[in-house]
Amino acid sequence: MDFSCFSKQQLLVIKKLDTPLKVQQFVDSLEYNTGERLSPRSVLRFHKGDCLEGAALACAVLLYHKYQAFLLDLRAVRDEDHVICVYKKKNLYGAIAKSKFLGLGYRNAAYRTTRELVMSYFEHCYNFFGELTLREYSVPYRLNKLGSAWFYRDEDMWIIEEKIDKIKHLKVVPDSHSADRVSKLKFSKEVLVLPKGTRVGKNYK
Repeated sequence: MDFSCFSKQQLLVIKKLDTPLKVQQFVDSLEYNTGERLSPRSVLRFHKGDCLEGAALACAVLLYHKYQAFLLDLRAVRDEDHVICVYKKKNLYGAIAKSKFLGLGYRNAAYRTTRELVMSYFEHCYNFFGELTLREYSVPYRLNKLGSAWFYRDEDMWIIEEKIDKIKHLKVVPDSHSADRVSKLKFSKEVLVLPKGTRVGKNYK
């Protein structure tokens, strides 16, 4: 893959982020983006990104360091989907992610299958009314098969978002599944970003 679109300064940053944990720490430091879509190069330039943009940047960095990495879409009901960057280390899966919720971030490479990895997010995928919302997850979406233009083309993030939504998804739980809402304590500890104007369940105010 061609990384020449990145500036010398950006490449220095990428070179230093040589482990999944270092990548996650960098992704954690980003301002949460609520504006226009940003490519990995733009994320580095403006130091902000949302879950898709953070995951795409993580994939770009890990691919630079020769890791196996791809995107997974965690599909939710009555909530936003969550996109994570999955990496493979010693035949086990882990993940890097940017989120408004603490529990939807990093996973060590300790999971034998992508389903095992996805299920570790189930108790942490909830909306601002405390409902557990994760219902499906996608098959792997491999950005390395798209060439290198997505490194720098902001508009490609819209294309990636559309494609990952349309690929095959697998059930996490049956459609009829119901679960208790999360506790007020869990909600108060795990919500990192509350966008302006967001409605919150009365039990969590």
